[in-house]
Amino acid sequence: MTVRAVTPDALLPGLAALYGAAEEDMAWMAMACTAGWIVLDETEVLLAAVGARPSPRHGAELLGGAFAGAAQVPAALAVTESAHEAVGRVYAFADGTLFPPVELLAAGFREVGAYRRLEGRVPYRHADVPDGVTVRVLADVPDAGVRLQALGTYEDRIGHHAVAPEAARDGVGGFDSHLSAIALDGQGQGIGICRVALEGNTGRMDSPGVHPAWRHTGLRAALLNAVNGRLRHQGITRVSVDSWGDTPAELAHDLGLGLSVVDETPILALG
Repeated sequence: MTVRAVTPDALLPGLAALYGAAEEDMAWMAMACTAGWIVLDETEVLLAAVGARPSPRHGAELLGGAFAGAAQVPAALAVTESAHEAVGRVYAFADGTLFPPVELLAAGFREVGAYRRLEGRVPYRHADVPDGVTVRVLADVPDAGVRLQALGTYEDRIGHHAVAPEAARDGVGGFDSHLSAIALDGQGQGIGICRVALEGNTGRMDSPGVHPAWRHTGLRAALLNAVNGRLRHQGITRVSVDSWGDTPAELAHDLGLGLSVVDETPILALG
C-alpha cells in the first residue's frame, strides 16, 4: 500500500465514503483540515482518507480514518504514522470504527482523554457560585466578545478547537441562550459557560467550560446547577451531558450527581 499526501479538498470523496454522506455535507470537515493523506492499495483502491485539523494546544486532530476490511489496521497505522511525521503531535477519537484503538496503542499512541456522554435525571444537588463571580443567563449577556471569552475556556482541552466568531450567536448548535449560563468575573470577563438545548423532555448540554484560573473552585458545579435549575423549572426531567477531555475529577463529580456513562470513545495521541 502507498500513503500519499493530498490537499484537504482532495479528501472530500474519501470522507464522504467513510461517513456514508454526501460530499456537500462533509465540506466543512475538509475545510477544517490543513493537510491530508490517502492510502491506496496496489490497484489504486482507496483504503484510508485522513485530514489534520489543528488544535490550539494539542497538535492536530486526525479526521476521517480507514475503511473497514482486512486492510483497515495496516492502512490506519500507515496513515497515522505519516501524519505524525508531517505535523508532529496528533490525536484521534478511536472507537474502533475508523481508527483501531488496540493497534494504535501498540504502535505508541497513549490514551489522553475521552469523549463521553452521560445521562440521567436532572440533578438536584445545589452548588454555590464562588466569591467574585456572577452566573447569568446567557441571553442576558449579548456581548459577542464576552461570550467568545467564555467559549474560549474550552480551547486548552483535548478534543476542542479554536472558537469561531459565529459560535457566539444565539441558536448556534441548537443551544437555547435562555436556558444556558455564562460566568463573569468581577471585571465582566467571560470565565465560564454551560450551554443546553432541549430535545423533547431531555436537556442536551455540553460539559461546562471554565477558565483555568477558576478550575480549582466550584464554578463548574455552579454552572451545572444553574442550568439544571432552569431545566427543572421548564419541567424537563432528563439530562444528557457531552464532554471532551474532562478530567477524572470532573467525571467523578458528574457520576456523583447520579449520571451514568452511556457512550465513551477514547482519545489517543502520538507525540
